[in-house]
Amino acid sequence: MRGDGHGHAQQLHGYLQAVSALKDDGSAFLCEYLGAVAPPAAFDALCRALQVTPDGLRLQPIEMVACSGALCTPRQWLLERLRPISEAERQPLDARLYDGFARELLELFGSKPHWYQLVSSGQRSLGGQLGAIWSVFVFGVDGHAYVMHCSWDS
Repeated sequence: MRGDGHGHAQQLHGYLQAVSALKDDGSAFLCEYLGAVAPPAAFDALCRALQVTPDGLRLQPIEMVACSGALCTPRQWLLERLRPISEAERQPLDARLYDGFARELLELFGSKPHWYQLVSSGQRSLGGQLGAIWSVFVFGVDGHAYVMHCSWDS
């Protein structure tokens, strides 16, 4: 990985803000550097960054998360709109937006990042803290972890 972790997070956050403006559906994105720690070991840093207690939460490899609901993956969050108003808005955004994000990650990190998702046991609701609809992804490489928090609230 080349460069500064906080600088990379700011660059990625800017990219996500641009996507949010294009979507114009109430989606909000946050990208933050969690520190020089491997992504699967970033749970405590993640809870501190989100200001949530760890009870009933865990990080799970993204490919092992059972998807249920509207937006489950980073790709879906970046390309699909919630509650589209017109027929034109029912179509996902151009896939090049996500492809550009993936290329940006590859360029910044020098390799493909590993992705994890914050999952809840279902015994507690984080909707009030994280948004009515939310997903939290931890990603990174080479002992550097980042959080991508995606939320939508009508």
